[in-house]
Amino acid sequence: MGTWLTFVLAALLALLVVHLPTAAALRVLGSGRGPALLLAPPLAAAVAGTGAIGAEMAGLPWHLGTFLGCAVMLLAAAWLLARCGVRLPAISLRAPAVRRAGDPPHRDTGPLLSDLDPPRGDAAQVARWGPWAVGLALAVALAPILVAMRRPDAVLERWDTLYHLSALARIRATGDGSSRTLGILSNTVGEPVFYPAAFHDLAALMPAGSIPAILNGTTLALAVVPWVLGTAALAHVLWPGVRWAGAAGALGAALAPAAPLNEWIHLSPIPNLTGMAMIPGTLTGLLLMWRVVLAGDATRRQLLAVVGVLMAVLLGLALLQPNVAVTLLILLCVLTAVTGAPHWRSRPLLAAVPVLALLPPAALTWTPLGATVTNFSGGLVVPWWTALGEIVLGLWTVWPMALGVAMAALWWPGLVRTVRTPQRWVAIAWVVLAVLYLDAGVDSALDLSVLFYRGQDRLAMPLALLSVLLIVPGLQLLVRAVRSSRWGLRPVTAVLVAAAVLMAGTSVPVRYENASKNLAADYPGRGRFLQPDEQEAFAAVAEQMDHRYVLLASPFSGASHMYALHGMNVRFPVAGMSFKGTDEEVVAAVPEAATSPEACQVLRSAHVKYIYQERSPYQWDTRYSPIEMADADLGTVLFETPHSRLIEVDCEVD
Repeated sequence: MGTWLTFVLAALLALLVVHLPTAAALRVLGSGRGPALLLAPPLAAAVAGTGAIGAEMAGLPWHLGTFLGCAVMLLAAAWLLARCGVRLPAISLRAPAVRRAGDPPHRDTGPLLSDLDPPRGDAAQVARWGPWAVGLALAVALAPILVAMRRPDAVLERWDTLYHLSALARIRATGDGSSRTLGILSNTVGEPVFYPAAFHDLAALMPAGSIPAILNGTTLALAVVPWVLGTAALAHVLWPGVRWAGAAGALGAALAPAAPLNEWIHLSPIPNLTGMAMIPGTLTGLLLMWRVVLAGDATRRQLLAVVGVLMAVLLGLALLQPNVAVTLLILLCVLTAVTGAPHWRSRPLLAAVPVLALLPPAALTWTPLGATVTNFSGGLVVPWWTALGEIVLGLWTVWPMALGVAMAALWWPGLVRTVRTPQRWVAIAWVVLAVLYLDAGVDSALDLSVLFYRGQDRLAMPLALLSVLLIVPGLQLLVRAVRSSRWGLRPVTAVLVAAAVLMAGTSVPVRYENASKNLAADYPGRGRFLQPDEQEAFAAVAEQMDHRYVLLASPFSGASHMYALHGMNVRFPVAGMSFKGTDEEVVAAVPEAATSPEACQVLRSAHVKYIYQERSPYQWDTRYSPIEMADADLGTVLFETPHSRLIEVDCEVD
C-alpha cells in the first residue's frame, strides 16, 4: 500500500471511528445531530480504551473487528437504556437568535447583541465566504507542515514520537492494546506498566501500511477536525445571536499559534494534544446539557443519562491523557460555578456540582494518587516577566509568532467586555488557565500546574481555546467601530480584511521554520534520531537480518526506530528507559565480547546478534557508552556510514 494512500486512509478511518458509532449511540439516546457528533470523539476514546482492556483480559486481539464489536455492544446498551426511558435531553445546536429586552431569562444565556449582529445581507455574505475563509486558514496552518514533512511517513524528531511509533508496532505485533500493559515498552523485563492507550487503540485500527504514515495521518485528522469544528460550535452556542460567531471561532482555531496541530510538531505529546482537540466539542455538548439542568427541564432519568455521558466522556479523555480530563473538569468547575451561582439559593444541590468537578484534580494534586505526575521534575523555566509577557501578548511557548499578538489585540477587549455578559465564565476560565500557565512558566512552589507536568505547552492549548472564543466579542466591538467610522463601511472593511489576510500570511514562514526544526532531514543545532543515509542502510539490510535475535543500541540512536519501521527486535525501543534486569550487564559486555568468552556468553544469553553504534545520537547518555566501544572484530560489519556502524555479532564461547 502506498504511503500517501495509507496516510489518507488512516486519517479518514480515524474520523469515521471517532464519530459514527458513538454519535449513533447518542442519537439513540435522544441527542441532536450536532451535539452527538461533538460528544462522539471522547466517547469513542472510552470505547477503544476500555474495549482494548477488556480484549486483553479476555485473551482477544485488538483490531478493527474488536472495536466494531464494542461499538455494537454500545449501541445495544443505548437502545436498552432508551427503552427504559433513560434518555438525554433533546439538546440541539439551534437556538433562538437573540434575547430581546423584556424577555424572561432564557436557558441559552445569550447576551443582548442584536445591535452588533450583521444585517441579513451581510449575514448572507458570511455564509457565502465563511467556508472559503476557513479553508484558507486551514491551508495557512497545514501547508507549511506538509511541505516540511515532504513524505507522509516522515518521522518527527521528538522523543514522544518514538514511543508512539513503538506502541503502534507493539499493538500490531501482539494484538495487545490494553492501557494496563502498554507501558511495558519502558522496560526490557516484560513488566506490565499502566499507560493510557486510547489514542494508540484508535490509531491501531488501521489494519495495514506504514506505521509512521498511520501515526501522521491519524494525528493530523484528530488534531485538526474536532478542534476546529468544536470551537466553531462552542462559539456559535455561546453567542447564538451573532451569525458569524461560528466562522470566527473556526478561523481562530485554525490559525491559533498554540493549536494542537502545532503542539504535535513542537513536542509530539500526541495523546494529550488529540484529547485537547476534543475539549471544545465536548464542552459544547455538556454546556447544552447544563443549560437544560439550570432551566429545571430535566427529569431524573434525563439527569441520569447526562451524568452517564459525562462519566463516559471523562473516562475517554483520561484514557487519552489524564490531564485532558483534568482540563475539562477545571472548565466545568468554572462554568457550573459562575452560571449556577444565581440558582444556589433556590436549588442548593447545584452548588455541589463545581465542588464535585474540582475534587478529582485536587485529589490528584495533593494526595499520592497523582504521584506518577506530581513526582515529575523538569520543564522549561522562565522569569516571571517572560511568562507574563507570553500570556499578555499571545506569544505562548508553542510556536510564538506575530499573529498571536494580533489575535491578542482582539481577545483582550473581548475579555473585558465578556466579564459584563452572561458568558463571563469564559473570561474567568481564561484567568484561571492564565494563572496555571504562569505557575508552570516559573515552576512555582504552589505547584498549581503539577498535573500538567508544569508544562506551558500543554496549558497553552486550552488557553488558546478560550482566547479564540474571546475574539468573538472583540470582533463585535470592532464591528461597532467600523459601522460608526466616517470613512465608510466598505473601505474600512476592505482594509481590515486585507490586513487580516496579510497577518495570517506572515505566519507561513514562521510555521515552516518551526516545522523544519523537527521534520527536516538536518537542522543546525537540533539533534536527529534518524539520518537519511542510515535509514537507507537499514532498509537495505532489513530483509537479510534475522528478526528473532536482538538489535542492541542506544535508544537515542536511529536503531531505536527499527522496531516500528522494520519489525526488528530492538533491546531499547524507546528513549528514557530505566535499566532493569540484565540491561546493565549486557551493555557492559559489548566492549569485551570480541575477546572474552564470558562477555560473549552474556550477549548470547540475551540473544544479541546485532550491535549498532551511533557517533552522533539524538542525545548522549553515558549508560550506553560501552556500546560505542565495540570493535569491528566483534563480527561482520553489515553497513557503515560516516557516523554509524551495524555489526553482526560473531564471537566465540568456550
